[in-house]
Amino acid sequence: MGSYAKAVMVGYICRLCSEQKKKVIHLYSSKAQSLKLLEKIKLLPITVQKYDNLPKTICETCIERLDTQYKLIQRIRKNNIIQRSHRIFHSNGRCPVECPLHGTVDPSWSDDSEPSGSTS
Repeated sequence: MGSYAKAVMVGYICRLCSEQKKKVIHLYSSKAQSLKLLEKIKLLPITVQKYDNLPKTICETCIERLDTQYKLIQRIRKNNIIQRSHRIFHSNGRCPVECPLHGTVDPSWSDDSEPSGSTS
């Protein structure tokens, strides 16, 4: 009889979490392309090359986490663009209708520049 210590486990190792999983997606599969996995992984501080000797699979848990991170970064980038264009539209602290954030209150425009509780 063989030793349990020498038994080979069936499954794949996730490139991101290094856990062995039975259900993974290969990074160069059509499914991975449709999920834009390689594009999303580029946001991480790692490099993935097609012919390196590291795992080419990613587990479902890491895919979900990667997707959440990707959506957050996309939202931050979009809002940064909106905020920058918001500043371009202003003159004299007024927000014209053309501004993408028209109607949004900006605390930096407040006339109350003195701390509350101070007397003049």
